[in-house]
Amino acid sequence: MPIRKPSTIVRIIGSFTLVWLVFSPTASAEPVFSHVHMRVPDTEKAAEWHEELLGGEIRPGGPGPFIHHHNGWVGTMSNDGEIAPPSDESVIDHFGIAVTDVHATVERARAMGAEIKTEPYPGITAPIVAFIVDPWGVQVEIMNDPEYLGINHIHIFASDADSVKDWFIEVFGGELVVERGKGKFHTILYGGNTWVQVTQSPDGQRSPSRNRAIDHMGFTVDSLDEFRPILIASGYEPYLERANPPGSDLMFFEGPEGIHFEIQEVVD
Repeated sequence: MPIRKPSTIVRIIGSFTLVWLVFSPTASAEPVFSHVHMRVPDTEKAAEWHEELLGGEIRPGGPGPFIHHHNGWVGTMSNDGEIAPPSDESVIDHFGIAVTDVHATVERARAMGAEIKTEPYPGITAPIVAFIVDPWGVQVEIMNDPEYLGINHIHIFASDADSVKDWFIEVFGGELVVERGKGKFHTILYGGNTWVQVTQSPDGQRSPSRNRAIDHMGFTVDSLDEFRPILIASGYEPYLERANPPGSDLMFFEGPEGIHFEIQEVVD
């Protein structure tokens, strides 16, 4: 994993190692991006579809199987047999997966029943990108970015992109790389290998992500007790905290503009 040198204007996330479903930061490290969770009618079918198209490795987990990538995982959770409202009308618009051949992946997606939102075209953060929607309303950006493979980014559409960007840095740290977004959106790097991108929504505030096709995104923290006051000071608080045996405790909250989060602490 590439590690960036710290500077006076950014905060850098510490190294991490995979522990079961999570990426665990070292002591006193800043939060580490862990996952994005899809809400789908059939968790097994969705996991198999995403693995076949976009790579990774299916592993068992709760509430459904997940697709492990080197820098996080794409999880599944049941929507009781129903298709959830699509992600592209939500504050969490899509996530990006880097592949070696965008054109070939789009053709496979077409054959597998995806909606092709855009054919491949020159992107802002990658030479070639394309947008697809899986059969259950999850929008994915497919991109050619050999430096940031796996889960490339999570993309937020906000009515106040500057404020949401500032909130992410206040609560989760990260490295703001202004030039990457080329003036189109904010780009914050986590763990040296996954981006959170924040775009000013052209249609105002979008629907909250909770209960939509992309339900939430997740971070792992060193201590929920240490994270909680940081969260509360930012103006938000958990709606649920619970044990998640074996190996972790969980916190859930809805942040700015309805971004739904799962925060995890690894415990012995």
